[in-house]
Amino acid sequence: MIFEFLIFYQEKIGTDICTTLFELLSQIIDDLEIYFDDFNSDEVKQMLIFRHKRLGDETVDQDGNTLCNTIFGFALELPEDTDEAQALVEKFSQALAETDLISHVVKFEDLLLCKNLIQWSKGIFLLEMKLRRVLTLIYLNAYQGDFYNLLREEIVKCTSQPTAEEMQNTRENHFFHLTFSQYVQLNNRPDPQLRDLLSNIRNSESYDSLYAELNRKPVQNQNDAALLLDIKDKMGAIEKMRNCVAHNRQPSRRTIDSYDLAYQEVNDLLNKYLDRWNWQEANESEEEASSLKQSEEGEN
Repeated sequence: MIFEFLIFYQEKIGTDICTTLFELLSQIIDDLEIYFDDFNSDEVKQMLIFRHKRLGDETVDQDGNTLCNTIFGFALELPEDTDEAQALVEKFSQALAETDLISHVVKFEDLLLCKNLIQWSKGIFLLEMKLRRVLTLIYLNAYQGDFYNLLREEIVKCTSQPTAEEMQNTRENHFFHLTFSQYVQLNNRPDPQLRDLLSNIRNSESYDSLYAELNRKPVQNQNDAALLLDIKDKMGAIEKMRNCVAHNRQPSRRTIDSYDLAYQEVNDLLNKYLDRWNWQEANESEEEASSLKQSEEGEN
């Protein structure tokens, strides 16, 4: 397993950054000896691979020593079967940041992070596909036609604006081109233009009918509208995790905890909604109703 680092420090005569890094790593391994007691000194040295060194501006400190701003790149390579590798990398990274000599630390390639991001990505994929399935079920019922214009009354619009032909070829619809932050804006019509407002006024038979039209939502079914409302406050946490996955960065502990909670809540809401349209139960109900009707006809 490879973990790439860049550090920034001020180098002066006598500075041996390689020895400093080796000593830091050795100390971390000693502190975690319950997991790493099999590593000897030579094996620890081989874990550090020194890659880059770039010298910058020079300065002089209060004692008259010449210091050179230095960027140093190295990799930490651990055996694939290393136990508690995550703990070692985290403690080593922290030790680097707390060392007086080193001013700045950035970690790049991290296969442990990669594995975690892949797992989160799979979960987000499944959840978003289920969400799109539910949204399609809702909006096809709301309009029952013009399949590639389901957002026609919505304030939210796709950023990529795919054509109907493109969506038909990929077997997708507009919900495949929304982000989690846009899902929360669904079921909201834009404010009417003046000419549309005047047209509504002219065509309305009463104030009540005008009021109803102006306040009409794209999705009017109460259960469908309630679901869209229920998921709104949970999309933010999923969006934050999706951004971490999309941009290959480590989510904070708070982001992870918020995502785990929101994921479970949204998944439960979607499952509960889909259960309302369970084919087997609907089919059994139809068969029961048909049987009852036939029985009544026979009696008559």
